Amino acid sequence: MIITKQAKNGFFYREEQSFDFSNYKAEDFEKHIRSSIPNYEGMRSLVCPIAENFVMKGENIYDLGTSSGDLLYGLEDYLPENLKLSYIGYDIADNLLPKQVGKDINFYNKDVTDESLKLFNTSLICSLFTLQFIPLDKRVNLVNKVYKSLSKRGCFLVCEKVYSAQGITEDIFTFSNYAMKQQNGFTTYEILRKQFDLKTIMKPLTQAENEQMFKEAGFEVVEVFFKSLNFMGWVLIK
Repeated sequence: MIITKQAKNGFFYREEQSFDFSNYKAEDFEKHIRSSIPNYEGMRSLVCPIAENFVMKGENIYDLGTSSGDLLYGLEDYLPENLKLSYIGYDIADNLLPKQVGKDINFYNKDVTDESLKLFNTSLICSLFTLQFIPLDKRVNLVNKVYKSLSKRGCFLVCEKVYSAQGITEDIFTFSNYAMKQQNGFTTYEILRKQFDLKTIMKPLTQAENEQMFKEAGFEVVEVFFKSLNFMGWVLIK
């Protein structure tokens, strides 16, 4: 909701509900993400063919920060049914989780940093734009848990927003992303307001910092499969 108010100095300003995951329905959030991340569709089109190189019959596939569950639905449709895979999605925002589930899909309202979270019998774990919202110490612990949980040659498929190591490219990429959002229907006010809101809950790292964290967890292969402006994806292999 947007409300027009008058400040003490006489100027009018607009006040609207802050960006918060709890403000979205699953279908609306998915549309928001696709309109906010450059070349999101291209990234998503690569996930399934990459994933099929790692899954083994009878295993679990996990999605950490699954939100609407769209990724798991896509994997279930793409991967052969005779593999008898189980798809498990975790998300702290109960309002984003789908009410309908697939034959072999289960969703759980759970904090992925909870120490009681178990990941087992798996060679594929996904996390798309989730780690950046987790405090760094808990983020490191989660990446370490993922590494230990994966079978040998298993894959952690990760996408994150990153900070550029160079100030000039950080500005270029950021404002190019703003231009894309405007083309997708966001107003200047909505873009700026969201940036203010995200500063308190999202803590991206640089590419180098992310890759150092992945390697320190033990991943032997750290390979970029997606990059669009300041958004990146990695294939991490144990």
